[in-house]
Amino acid sequence: MKFKQQMLLVVSFLIVTGFTVTAAVSFFISREAALDVVVKHELPLTSDNIYAEVQRDLILPRTVSSFMGNDTFLQDWILDGEHDTEAVTRYLKGIKDKYGAFTAFMVSENTRNYYHAGGWLKQVSKTDPRDEWYFRVRLMDEESELNIDPDMANRDALTIFINYKIHAPDGTFIGATGLGLNLASIKQILSDYRERYSNNVYFVTQRGHVLLHDERHEVAQSLHQEPGMTDIVQSILRDPQGSFSYERDGKTFLLNTRHIDELGLILCVEAEQERVFDVLRPSLVVTAIVCLLVTGIVLVLLLKVIRHYQAELESIAWRDPLTSLINRRAFVDRYKGIRNQHERSGAPLSLLIVDIDHFKEVNDRYGHNAGDEVLKRVSDLLSDILRPSDLVSRWGGDEFLLLLPQTDLASASEIAERIRGCINGDSSLSDIVKQGLSVSIGAAEQREDFDLDMHVQQADSGLYRAKAEGRNRACSG
Repeated sequence: MKFKQQMLLVVSFLIVTGFTVTAAVSFFISREAALDVVVKHELPLTSDNIYAEVQRDLILPRTVSSFMGNDTFLQDWILDGEHDTEAVTRYLKGIKDKYGAFTAFMVSENTRNYYHAGGWLKQVSKTDPRDEWYFRVRLMDEESELNIDPDMANRDALTIFINYKIHAPDGTFIGATGLGLNLASIKQILSDYRERYSNNVYFVTQRGHVLLHDERHEVAQSLHQEPGMTDIVQSILRDPQGSFSYERDGKTFLLNTRHIDELGLILCVEAEQERVFDVLRPSLVVTAIVCLLVTGIVLVLLLKVIRHYQAELESIAWRDPLTSLINRRAFVDRYKGIRNQHERSGAPLSLLIVDIDHFKEVNDRYGHNAGDEVLKRVSDLLSDILRPSDLVSRWGGDEFLLLLPQTDLASASEIAERIRGCINGDSSLSDIVKQGLSVSIGAAEQREDFDLDMHVQQADSGLYRAKAEGRNRACSG
C-alpha cells in the first residue's frame, strides 16, 4: 500500500475515532444531565403543577362537602322531621349546578332516606351492598372520606364520592352528605395531564391501592402487585415526597411521588427513562452525519494537499530546477518502463547525447547567468523539437540525453541534424552569445539487449567522434 493511501487511512481512522469518542462522551454526559433534570426538576415540577390542578379539581369538591356537612340548613331540616322534600332537593340541585358536580346527595340517619339533586332516591339498608359506604361513614372516626362507587342516581356510572358527616349541635351523628365526581371526567383530567406533561399520572391510597389512572396507562390495582416496585412501595407510602426508579417489562421508569394529605391520596408522576434517550438520539444522529461530512471534507482537502506537495516533491526529486527537464534519476526510472515495452515489441530504441560546444567559454566570457540562460533556451528548443513520445533529460552540466522510442539510427540521425540546425539558427541564443552557439551530438541504437549504461556508452562514443571531428555535428557510436 502506498504511503499516501496509508496516510489517508490513518487520518480517517483518527478523525472517525475522535468524533465517535467525542459523540459517545457527549451523549453519556448529556444523558446523565438529562436524567438529572428529569429526576430533580421535570418530574417534581410536573407534580407541583398537577398538585395545583388537583387542588382545583378535587379539593374544591371536598371543601364544598365540608360546607354541606356543617350547613345549618341540612341540620335543621333533618332535626325538623324532613317535611319539605322539595326544599332539600332544590338545595342539593343548587350545590350540584353551582360547583359543577356530577351529583350532590344527603342521607338522613333518622329515616335512612337517600336524597339527591333529582329528589328522593331510596332508603339505605345494611343488607344492600350498595349502601355499605353509609354504614362505614357512620362508624368511622374521621369526618370525611373519599371512595369510588357506582351512582344509582346516574345509571350506576362509576363515581368518586366525597362523603362528609352531618352532626346535630350536640355532636350526635344525624346523617351524611357530599358530592360525587364522575370518574370518567377525572380520568380525562389525568389524560390531559399525560398529553401536557408526557408523563403517566395516577393516584394511590395510603395503603398503596391504585385509585385513579389514565385509561391508556396500564397499572396494577395495587403498587404491591406492580412488577419491580416491591422494594420501593414502603418508601412511597411512608415518605411525603420521593424520587424513585424501578424496572418493568425490561424498561426503566423514573417515579416522583407526593402525598396529598387533604385527600388522603398519593400523587404519582412517572416517566419512562427511554424517553429521555429518544430526545438525545436525534442529536447523536446529527453528530454522526456531521462526523461523516467533516471526515469527507477533511479527506478531500488532505488528498489535495498531499497531491500538491507530492507534485512539488516529485518536481524537486525528479526535475532539474534550472531547466525543468527531468533529471538523471527520473530518466533512469522512465527508461526502465520504455525498455520493457521495447523488449516485448522488438522495436528499435535510439539515444542522443547533446553537448553544448565550448560551454565553459560561455560561462567565462559572459558569466554564469548567461550560461544558465543558454541551458534554459537549449532545453526549451529540445522540448519543442521532440515528439510527445520522446524523452529529454538534463544529464549533467551542459549535456542533455534524449530517448527516442521506436526510432532506428537513421531516423535518430535526422532528428539530431534537425536539433543541430535549430540551435545554430536560434536568434535568442545569438543574443546571449554574440558569436553564435553550436552543439555536438552522439547517437546510438539498440534492438535486443536494452541496457542503459551500454546505450549511453555507445552514444557517448558518437559524441566523442563528433567533438574529435571539429564539433557542431552529429555522429553515431
